[in-house]
Amino acid sequence: MQSTFNKFCFRPLLSGILGLTFMLPACYFLLTILIRIFFGAKAPYYDISPSFLQSPFSIFAFHKAQLILGCLLLAVLFNVAAIVKLRLYHGPKGLELGVAYWRYWLNTAIAIQSALILAALIAYTLIQHIRY
Repeated sequence: MQSTFNKFCFRPLLSGILGLTFMLPACYFLLTILIRIFFGAKAPYYDISPSFLQSPFSIFAFHKAQLILGCLLLAVLFNVAAIVKLRLYHGPKGLELGVAYWRYWLNTAIAIQSALILAALIAYTLIQHIRY
C-alpha cells in the first residue's frame, strides 16, 4: 500500500509544490506591475523589472529576467512531466512510442497557469524591447 501511495501521490504533489515555488518570482513581478499601475509606486517595479534596458548586463550574466522566465519554464516542464508519460514498448513493427497521461488537476492547473504567465511575460519583454 505504501508503494502505491508513493507512486501515485507523492511525485505529482512534489512537482506541484515545486511548480508553485517556481511561480513565485513571476507572481511577485506581476504584483509589482499591478502596484505600479493602480497606485503609482515605481520603486518596487524598478527593483525587479526584467526590462533589459533598466540595468546593463552581459549576455552570459544571470539577470532577473532570466530568473523569472526560467523559473516559469521549469514550472511548466516539471508539471507537464508529471502529467504526460512517454513509454517505449515492443510493437508489431518494432519499438513504438506510447503516450499516457494522468489526470492530476493540480499539475494541470499549474502547467496552464505557468504557460499563460510565461506567454504574457514574453510579450511584455518584447514590448519593452520595441518600446525602448
